[in-house]
Amino acid sequence: MKENKLVLEMLLRNQIITRKNIAERIDEAERSGNSVLDILIKDRIVAQERLVTIFHNEWGFELYNPQKDRLELRAIKFFSKEQAKKYLVFPLNQEDEDQLTVLMADPTDEEILRQVKRIADKRLKLLVATRDCILGLIGKYYHQTHVYRDNMDLMNAGGNKETAPEPTVVTLVNDLIDEGVSRGASDIHMEVFPQKIQVRFRIDGVLIPVGLLSKETWKGVITRLKIMAGCDIAEQRQPQDGAFTTTYEHRQIDVRLSIIPTIHGEKIVLRLLDQKNFLVSVDDLGFSSEQKRLLKELLEAPHGMILVCGPTGSGKSTTLYSLLNGLDPRTQNIITIEDPVEFQMDEINQIQVNEKIGLNFANGLRAILRQDPNVIMVGEIRDEDTAETAIRAAITGHLVLSTIHTNNAIASINRLMDMKIPLYLLSAALRGVISQKLIKRLCPNCRKKALAGEAEKKLLGIGNQDVALFYPVGCSLCHGSGYQGRIAVQEVLKITRRIREVIGQGADYDTIRKVAIEEGLQPIEESLKRHLLLGNTSINQGLEILSFENAWHR
Repeated sequence: MKENKLVLEMLLRNQIITRKNIAERIDEAERSGNSVLDILIKDRIVAQERLVTIFHNEWGFELYNPQKDRLELRAIKFFSKEQAKKYLVFPLNQEDEDQLTVLMADPTDEEILRQVKRIADKRLKLLVATRDCILGLIGKYYHQTHVYRDNMDLMNAGGNKETAPEPTVVTLVNDLIDEGVSRGASDIHMEVFPQKIQVRFRIDGVLIPVGLLSKETWKGVITRLKIMAGCDIAEQRQPQDGAFTTTYEHRQIDVRLSIIPTIHGEKIVLRLLDQKNFLVSVDDLGFSSEQKRLLKELLEAPHGMILVCGPTGSGKSTTLYSLLNGLDPRTQNIITIEDPVEFQMDEINQIQVNEKIGLNFANGLRAILRQDPNVIMVGEIRDEDTAETAIRAAITGHLVLSTIHTNNAIASINRLMDMKIPLYLLSAALRGVISQKLIKRLCPNCRKKALAGEAEKKLLGIGNQDVALFYPVGCSLCHGSGYQGRIAVQEVLKITRRIREVIGQGADYDTIRKVAIEEGLQPIEESLKRHLLLGNTSINQGLEILSFENAWHR
């Protein structure tokens, strides 16, 4: 373990951390081999951006600006990928024969600086960047200039291995997954067409081409992935599913594999489940202070049902895991039933649905009720049987968390009504509904600010007052897209006495919504407007949600 005490003292002096923060993490640092600073960053006590700013303000180090500081791929040769990751350094460009510009996460670490100078054998110009920024650049450019270029050369050269030596299949598969994780991909698609075999990453909901593979390499990749996922390597005519676990940056990555036969060959999709994306604090999910207050009240209820709704891929599972992570498993018996179990949690009993043996949500839920549970999480309410069992569990002294596929909070109530749930049970059991959708987050490094136009003011309903909005630009950190990651826009409906009454009367959608707004419901459009005015997303991203919600409630 290497600790830079100079940085800790600087953080103490600037009142960003306390000596108690340090003392509480010494034991973990000794056990894990990480520094106390690394753990403070992991625990979100110290923000990486704040640390970089202090390096600039306290010591005068220049900050990396992706719009101004150019990147030259030829500079990558000065460090291997392993060296770059070990020392958290990225070679940016070579201004002349004697000087190399490098990005560093901690330019005050003299020991690392000596090693970097020794390896580069050049005068160094230091720029400061966050740890995540450097790892992202390493993940993108070291892979792009090695794995994919080699395979593209192989295909274009007709497989001439003397022109471009092919990496081993094991290395290639590992690097594909590593790059997908480092770039924040949710899925990796590998597709066969008559003229090409392409690899695409789904990043922020959009599929992005990242490279091509030769036919011979592709055969090896399929076999390797099937072996890793426990699939039949000889079967090429039937769809197959499998799963395996790997690691990236000392954290677990669960990979789910799906194979389907197409007319040109097998298509593979890898779903990447990164533990850091599931164990997110409720404070980091984008809820407003009022919404967080409502959530706290809902979770403090001794029994009842809390639903999370939204379209496929809207982050419902992440929100559920975050809610579970805020509960205390030491004093409560928490059991989940999921299909699939997307993330394994400490001290929580998790059940995997297995339809082949008759273990579905409804049967599993009935078995859970005989296990003296305090909190039950049902991965999804899909049918009437599951819905009624979950509702009855919620009124018999259990807190039940689940998801349902509907467009908004009020629609979830109507969906349960359509499932023939007795109205008296539904009104008694339901405690609250969280509705959410995902939108792209503007890249904080390159977004630009400008006054809103008349059409934008009208859309936001803000009259004639001057307000500033932010717009995408594009830089190397966001791969030219102008966006980096996604954020959730939500509405949180707490079931009050009045809402309970109209549910019990079997009221329609419009009536329940009218009463809910009178009782304080802030619709999802308001959450979106808040993110727009804070500069978290762009008006173009908000248009789809605003247009849909306006049409839905018209």
